[in-house]
Amino acid sequence: MDLKVKGDIMQKKPSSIKRFITVTLIMTLIFTLLVSGCSPKTSEEAGGAKGKTMSTDVVVVGSGATGLTASIQARQLRLDVMLLEKNGVTGGTTSMAEGYGGVNTDFAKKTGVEYDVRDVFFAMEEFHHYANDQAVTLKYLENSGENGNWLESQGVKFEVLAPNGTNKFNTWHIYQGTGKQFAQTLTDKAKELGVEIILNTPGKELIMKDGKVAGIKAEQSDGTVLTINAPVVILATGGYAGSPEMIAKYAKVDPATTIADKGMPGRTGDGINMALAVGASDKRLKGTLMNFGASMKVFPVYDPVNLMGWLPLLKVNQQGNRFIDEAMILRDWGTNGNAQKQQGFAYHIVTQKSLDKFIAEGFPGYWPEIPGLMDEINKALEKQPDYVFKVDTIEELAGKIKVDKDQLKATVDRYNGFCQTGTDLDYKKPAEFLYPVDEGPFYAFKFEVGIFATTDGLEVTPKAQVLDKDGKIIPGLYAGGGDAGGLSSETYDVNIVPGSQQGWSVNSGRMAAKDAAEYIKK
Repeated sequence: MDLKVKGDIMQKKPSSIKRFITVTLIMTLIFTLLVSGCSPKTSEEAGGAKGKTMSTDVVVVGSGATGLTASIQARQLRLDVMLLEKNGVTGGTTSMAEGYGGVNTDFAKKTGVEYDVRDVFFAMEEFHHYANDQAVTLKYLENSGENGNWLESQGVKFEVLAPNGTNKFNTWHIYQGTGKQFAQTLTDKAKELGVEIILNTPGKELIMKDGKVAGIKAEQSDGTVLTINAPVVILATGGYAGSPEMIAKYAKVDPATTIADKGMPGRTGDGINMALAVGASDKRLKGTLMNFGASMKVFPVYDPVNLMGWLPLLKVNQQGNRFIDEAMILRDWGTNGNAQKQQGFAYHIVTQKSLDKFIAEGFPGYWPEIPGLMDEINKALEKQPDYVFKVDTIEELAGKIKVDKDQLKATVDRYNGFCQTGTDLDYKKPAEFLYPVDEGPFYAFKFEVGIFATTDGLEVTPKAQVLDKDGKIIPGLYAGGGDAGGLSSETYDVNIVPGSQQGWSVNSGRMAAKDAAEYIKK
């Protein structure tokens, strides 16, 4: 993304982070307004009644990729569908997504890209050390080509197959118009098919009868409680990246000091918690974060100061030690994020001399230009003194960031030695990214762990059926996307199959709807 043209997100060779940041800015502003109650109420919300009973075949909770695909597929199978969305607009986190991860779509084949599905499967399993759900993963991959074709048949348009870092397989189908257009296209299709969409209405509680799902209770913005009787509920609420309590419980980190959530508002684990309350298994809730690395919670993700977190600068942890090849962010941001997650917050250090060089000759990595950077850094020095620092000596910097002076100096001296020889003996950072930290003024930036989403969730079958703690199917209950675990282990596999979480969201939504149709017929 060229930050000089923030509204232009269509490029011939898009980059993951470039597109994501622009869409994040736009969609976060929209969602902030809508969640605050600025959107018009639907007809179902009007009237001020305190209680209302309704009936349908399928209730879908959440309107991202999983919820929209599940709703459309269910209607195409002649089921009556109500789609609940807690926000004032459909799309969820998918509105900020950029592309679909799929193998052997017609779109890919036309460009000459085709793989043996088993090769992709084994690569994913090696990456996850077989700690994910093999049956779920294989089912997703086997169906991902047909699911991509189905998306196109519903009106979704792909622009290009694009790389994301140094990914192993070229699976990332960039949406024309990014996720916002994807969501709008599927929303229009759902309405055309007769899906009843009820906005500003989060699901609150599952209704069970004789061990089976019998419906759901939901609450509208005016306090009206909807009791919706239905034999099938499909949970698609986007995971729990917006729930500090769940982040602390499952990811075992302190979100207050460690996490900077840069995804869509509203993902507070609603679907997962409703399922757990009726006995669903928590086996796959392992705290898997789609962590990309460095981001400051005090700045928007697109802010020039926050973009410093994407540069391959010297990074030290709270003990003053390096902990990764800092250029990893340019190759595999998932692994980069995983490394920083182990550290909590970290500091990125750069000299004025290097900043001047970047401004004059171009920044390394995703953005050749970051207009107005020095002005924004100077503002941040005044407004956010706990996050941005400027000093004349490393000893002074140690005092400012509360790191052991001797250890920090030893780390910097060793690193500068590598810069002189062009060989990083500790982490083999490529020589082209070895920027010396040998002459003040010095700047340091405190970064938390930036996350886009969570990628674990409820334990499900390959058909997206939710399992209980004994490994048995809870009849009538399904979950997909960020509410369903199994695809990932401890890290998002962006460097193997980029777009896999979007691909899984679409796959799980369609599989849930198809199995629901069979279940209702029984």
